[in-house]
Amino acid sequence: MICRREGPQARLWSRNALNWTQRLPRIAGGLLELPCRSCVLDGEAVVQLPDGRDDFHALRSAAGARNAMLMAFDLLELDGRDLRALPLEERRAELRRLVEAGPVDGVAFVDAIDEDGEALFRHACRLGLEGIISKRRDSPYRSGRSQAWLKSKCAGYVRHGEQ
Repeated sequence: MICRREGPQARLWSRNALNWTQRLPRIAGGLLELPCRSCVLDGEAVVQLPDGRDDFHALRSAAGARNAMLMAFDLLELDGRDLRALPLEERRAELRRLVEAGPVDGVAFVDAIDEDGEALFRHACRLGLEGIISKRRDSPYRSGRSQAWLKSKCAGYVRHGEQ
């Protein structure tokens, strides 16, 4: 999900270019709490279950969508500065400072785990998660698929609520 704040307005766009601003009011409100004039964040909208897992299926319901949070993992623009050419590591450092500057409801910074990818993937699958995303720390931002990132899905993953 791409989330844009420009002054007092927030806009949320799905990967399929659908406007989700009205559907996800908690995230839109959280963007307006960030200490900046403008920003563009990349992240995943999720509804968290009591056990800490994410329930993507819940986004389909109005009640679930109202409680969704943005798990932010990249910062593309901040106060008019285009950050896309910077290495991921630098963009994430800026994102952490922005999100953690004060309490923000609806937007959370997603920590990166710099560990053995194969072991982390196996652990994610044992926990019943969908999978992991691996990104090169030194890569600039590129929309769409690229050699700089890899999505690894767990075999047999079933979204919560589906059988």
